[in-house]
Amino acid sequence: MFAKQRSLVKQKDFEKIFKQGRAYYTKLLGVKILTNQSNFNRFGIIVGAKVSKKATERNRLKRQLRQAVWELDKKLKPGFDLAIMALPGFLNQTYANVKSELEKIFKGLKIFK
Repeated sequence: MFAKQRSLVKQKDFEKIFKQGRAYYTKLLGVKILTNQSNFNRFGIIVGAKVSKKATERNRLKRQLRQAVWELDKKLKPGFDLAIMALPGFLNQTYANVKSELEKIFKGLKIFK
């Protein structure tokens, strides 16, 4: 998986992305994006209690999103902070659907190489 420096964990990083970044949403996922000053991308994944009340289900969804992002990161331009949010319809999706939704979003944001 990703190294620690590739993850967004601090609240101030998320606040900066949500205030200054641009957004792209589909029915299942939302992504907020902001440029950073590094030569790699940083990712933060948010799966809230509105998606599922069960922590085990939320954690499974986070693992699916992390794996899809990890596979697609090789195709992305470097230098972005991305906050990926699961929306309530996301719960019963297959991994193939998750990955295709992320590809659709990244194409819409024009961050593929």
